[in-house]
Amino acid sequence: MPNGAKPQILVVDDEPCMRESLGMLLVASGYDVAEADDGVSALSHLNRTVPDLIVTDLNMPQMSGLELISHVRSRYPSISIVAMSGDYQGDAVLAGIMADRFYPKGQHPHNLLTTIASLIATNPARASAHQSRIAPELVS
Repeated sequence: MPNGAKPQILVVDDEPCMRESLGMLLVASGYDVAEADDGVSALSHLNRTVPDLIVTDLNMPQMSGLELISHVRSRYPSISIVAMSGDYQGDAVLAGIMADRFYPKGQHPHNLLTTIASLIATNPARASAHQSRIAPELVS
């Protein structure tokens, strides 16, 4: 990631108002955001650009969030994933979901922003990219 570049987040949700409001919140919080309306659109986006993090709804037509997460984990294991749903409550990642974190829809958005910031800060791929950016400066 180039020096000074913003972390990139892909928001995947079939509900336009949810997708757009999350997108605006994340842009206002300093992230570059792309949106996809389902898992199929998300995979198409991933063929062009690999984000730092994906926030995906679990219940979507054509390809569920569970199927999307499974595909991302097998093909892009360094991408952090936050699964979200209005069907479950609590912060724990549900059994069988290979996401890094779970966000229940309806919770305060601050919880989601905190989760995203934490995942981006601790992602090993991002940490090594950060190291490669600062290492030449330390050697000079």
